[in-house]
Amino acid sequence: MKNWMPLLVALAVLLTSQAAYAQEAAATPGGYWGIGAGLAMGLAALGGTYGQGNAARGFYESVSRNPQAADKIQTSFFVGLAFIESLVIFAFAIAFLLQQGR
Repeated sequence: MKNWMPLLVALAVLLTSQAAYAQEAAATPGGYWGIGAGLAMGLAALGGTYGQGNAARGFYESVSRNPQAADKIQTSFFVGLAFIESLVIFAFAIAFLLQQGR
């Protein structure tokens, strides 16, 4: 019986979600604003995580090669991470405006 419970819950969610959102989907003209906002946010998050990962990798590689320079590099590393994160926040704001602008 344990193995059937997630299947029954998923089936119940799938059967009720179309009825719950049928009226809202018919009321929105076009319907592609949400897809555009979702893609914008997803791509921004993907690019931001890739950029932050590369920045962190470079920081840790440079500190492992020259530990005495860690104090000098650390400030610029955190400023760079803040700039990368601000781009993701701007993309979130644009995605929110796209969603509201329909």
